[in-house]
Amino acid sequence: MSRRTNNPYGKTPERQAEIANYVQTVEPLLRRGATVELDGRRPPTELADTIESLLTNRVAD
Repeated sequence: MSRRTNNPYGKTPERQAEIANYVQTVEPLLRRGATVELDGRRPPTELADTIESLLTNRVAD
């Protein structure tokens, strides 16, 4: 977060606490309701391949 220069969100201690709270309270709710979870830290080509595979499998079903 501290390396970004074009977006101030998450730079103050207050915002960091807010984000930490969301990770603890909201993220588990989203994960429970999700049917697929994609990791945005993976290289874009891997994500694209995963999405393509999901779409291909969905069409085949």
